[in-house]
Amino acid sequence: MVVIFRFLNTFLCAIFLSVLCNAVCLAEDSETAAQRSKDTHAIDEITPTKAVENEAQRQIEESLEEPEEDAAALNSGKVMSTTKEKAAASGESTFIGKDDSTVNAKLAKTKKGKRPSVALALGGGGARGAAHIGVLRVLSEAGIKIDYIVGNSMGAIVGGLYAAGVPLDRIEAMILDGSLRKAYKPGMVPPAILLNPFEKLLHPFRKHYAGLWSGKKFGKFLEKQLPENVQNIEDTPIPFSAVATNLLDGKAYRISDGKLSTAMRASSSIPGILQPVAIGDKVYVDGAVRANMPASGARDTGADIVVAVLVDNPLKILPAIEFRSLSGILGRMTDVMLAVADARQLPFADIIINPDVSGIGVVNGTREDAKRAILAGETATRKALPEIKKRLLRH
Repeated sequence: MVVIFRFLNTFLCAIFLSVLCNAVCLAEDSETAAQRSKDTHAIDEITPTKAVENEAQRQIEESLEEPEEDAAALNSGKVMSTTKEKAAASGESTFIGKDDSTVNAKLAKTKKGKRPSVALALGGGGARGAAHIGVLRVLSEAGIKIDYIVGNSMGAIVGGLYAAGVPLDRIEAMILDGSLRKAYKPGMVPPAILLNPFEKLLHPFRKHYAGLWSGKKFGKFLEKQLPENVQNIEDTPIPFSAVATNLLDGKAYRISDGKLSTAMRASSSIPGILQPVAIGDKVYVDGAVRANMPASGARDTGADIVVAVLVDNPLKILPAIEFRSLSGILGRMTDVMLAVADARQLPFADIIINPDVSGIGVVNGTREDAKRAILAGETATRKALPEIKKRLLRH
């Protein structure tokens, strides 16, 4: 009975993670899958580098050596009664720090007679994040110059590639043909879960963080898409920051320097699916919970106007029958959590573009969903253009 119970437990976990893992990349149809290059299938999983393994081991050892907190102080709790105390606690929920205090990640102040600067905040949303392509396409066609892009998760992937000079048509193609998804998740989740315990037996001395895949293959894929002269964030024609959550202190940070592909990978590493990414003294995962739509990070660049793109699904009343499936419950839970997180970020934006991505789930998506999301991004941005131009003239 114990063996049967463990098998059922593992099987249910496999189903849960299988649903969750599709949050970042879109599904592809069978015809496209058959046409994909054999080279894509032939790439082997790349193990973590020695530097990452050493960094992981160092941080684990340091955490074990830290002195324990006084038990009385630890169990005494905390009382907040003044307006200042409550405001400080509330403000912490929208704070996005810099990954390196020595990096000047702010724009120069607009000089008199010059046009106002514009920062774009691109939120995470998995399959819905394809809408960012439509947003960027319309802004470009309208001649709206973007001076800074701050992105999270799918927003970091689309925004980072665009900031590096990758054409929008090429970004769209890698989403529609499924190559982005294949690089992110180089195998099926259920088998990976079942085989994961054996990985420790095969490599008992390898020290790295938990996750079904290392994510190195995904990072290599992103790196391959970049122009040869743009490998670091400092090299991007449009200044860029990727937002990610640091597991060590639970805070969100703007990664504004270093390897661009690594920053995009860190911002989109879903816990449990891809291993966390060690950068310096921080261990990063997807920034969704702390700053899914990073408007406060875009405001911190010093831009005159902040335009945020929100790709959340509206929280409409749903029939009870929707929750007879595990995917229905997980989808609803995801929508609620993202809505709460993003609501805290709204006041930091001057203009919020919210494409109609209703019906497109974060945890799944098809080629047709991607096309619809891109079109929704174009439609919503055209609607926002008069207000954006008005703000530009006002400044």
